[in-house]
Amino acid sequence: MDRSWYLRFSAVVAAVIFAFLSLWPSLPKDVFPEAPEFVQRNFAGRISPGLDIKGGLRLMYEVEVDEYIRDRRDRESERMLRELGVLLGVIEDDELSSVSREQLVEVRERVTVQRVGRLKIRLVFENEDDLNVFDTEWLDSRFPDLRLVARDDLQVDLQMREAKTEELRKTAVEQAVRTVGERIDVLGLREATVIGRETDIIVEVPGADEAQFDTIRQIIQRTAQLQFKVVDDASSFLQDNVDVASLPEGVRLATESAPAGENAGSVTSSYLEAIGPDCEELATGDQEGCVPVRQLLADYIATLEIPDDHELVMQQLDRIEEPSIEAGEEGWRTYYVYTVTDVTGEDVDDAQVTFDTQRGNQPIVALTFNSTGASEFEELTGANIKRRMAIVLDGRAESAPVIQDRIGGGRATITLGSGDYNEVLDEANQLVVVLRAGALPAPLRPANEQLIGPTLGQDSVAQGAQGALIGVLLVLIFMAVYYEVAGLVADVMVVLNLLFLLAMMAASEATLTLPGVAAIALTVGMAVDANVLITERIREELRNGKTARAAVDQGFGRAFWSVIDSQLTTFIAGVVLFQYGTGPIKGFAVMLMFGIVSSLFTGIFCSKVMLDWIVRGLRVKRLRVG
Repeated sequence: MDRSWYLRFSAVVAAVIFAFLSLWPSLPKDVFPEAPEFVQRNFAGRISPGLDIKGGLRLMYEVEVDEYIRDRRDRESERMLRELGVLLGVIEDDELSSVSREQLVEVRERVTVQRVGRLKIRLVFENEDDLNVFDTEWLDSRFPDLRLVARDDLQVDLQMREAKTEELRKTAVEQAVRTVGERIDVLGLREATVIGRETDIIVEVPGADEAQFDTIRQIIQRTAQLQFKVVDDASSFLQDNVDVASLPEGVRLATESAPAGENAGSVTSSYLEAIGPDCEELATGDQEGCVPVRQLLADYIATLEIPDDHELVMQQLDRIEEPSIEAGEEGWRTYYVYTVTDVTGEDVDDAQVTFDTQRGNQPIVALTFNSTGASEFEELTGANIKRRMAIVLDGRAESAPVIQDRIGGGRATITLGSGDYNEVLDEANQLVVVLRAGALPAPLRPANEQLIGPTLGQDSVAQGAQGALIGVLLVLIFMAVYYEVAGLVADVMVVLNLLFLLAMMAASEATLTLPGVAAIALTVGMAVDANVLITERIREELRNGKTARAAVDQGFGRAFWSVIDSQLTTFIAGVVLFQYGTGPIKGFAVMLMFGIVSSLFTGIFCSKVMLDWIVRGLRVKRLRVG
């Protein structure tokens, strides 16, 4: 035997050992001995049964891309006000990152920035001189995603470009898929799949049971948009615009003393408060017709004409802090806050659950900002000392602490309120999961949520596995009987092909689905087909009087391109299926391409090594090929 054979043989042995170690942790423990710890640690990949085999959770959501586009429009309008301040000479260019409230008020006295519809921004100037300073050249340089659509008297209408809105639609879905995938990874659901299709997201979690259903659904769907907004306690907006006589039953206009700034002292601040029965705690028969007080308050807020630079956010009242809330009741209140958000959840680098010793060790969420967020948070707190700052999560205020001093170090906490300790702890843990994975770019609207069982059933799966095993055995027996020694070599190659294929599945943490099973069956057929082509060529060479050694060399040489051509065309079909297919089709395509790579390695390389050993190492003069 020459040295090259030993090198090739060593490569085959190494590949077999590596493949077995990769597959070992995935083998059923009731049939095979459990893999040692060092194997499980170094070969962490697993083959997971798919939803159609194992059953589980299937969720379909629609990404509300219009909300994402509207949010981007709102951010542009906030930036527009500051940039106009620079254009009008109220703000210096180097002050854009630290604009004071007084400067913004001065800008609004000369131009109003309004949001119109879903895409438009309207500028209303107070005088013609300021309007003349505004031109399209400035707009294109500062806001390339906006275009001028109308100009009438002192009013200018701007709109987001169509190319930008299409880009935002695509981006919203891509970010949502990535965020949902990261949340699932944090949950440890490694076998789950997340697929984006147009504006839909499909999530499949094999093996999930009813106990996990609500937890997984809530964590996936939670938007987790975190914002820090300064409360405008000095404003008299509610006092001037709320008609007390028109308030719905259960809603009242209340006042409180609140700090209004480092040099302003305390002021009397107005807020809306709603207290009423907690509909969820009522008996089943009494829940019908019960309108939650939160909904009552939200409906009334919707009737108010709130300035674009402000908004009303709601917070659930704590029964400990609000003694007037009796058992079986819930309460909500409002904060009148500035719309501008300088710090958001995008600036959060990490989040973890800690405990507040001053509130009976209640769970809270501790945030660590990234470098940009830490700097912005320090500027935000430094510019608003002795003012309240609402911590708003998904449009709901979780707390509104008073900023006592400039907060450096890039850290903050979110207090989740009181209540049942375990419920608060669960909420804190879920919030940490979604904050670590990042906020969804837009809300998800449920389209279809199902907890399903395996479509085949356990008996059918067992019967299918038994049938596949019988089919493979029949192929192996036929090859051994018809092609004799060469058939036995082909049988060994089929077994190795399956080993390598399953090892590649385990290494890539693939999910085994019914289309994947079909692809494996097809791969077995293709592996046998390659060996049949090579064996028939060897048989022809032997009939022409060649020696066994020469026949093997000539047979592989002349069958090589036939095998490559047949496998390559099938591989191209797999690439096309993967590129344009969805879900199960992609799974089938991946398994098909894995199988082709494995078939080529075993059919051309491994079988040549084994036949060379027979005709060279064993010095067989007459090779039996049927």
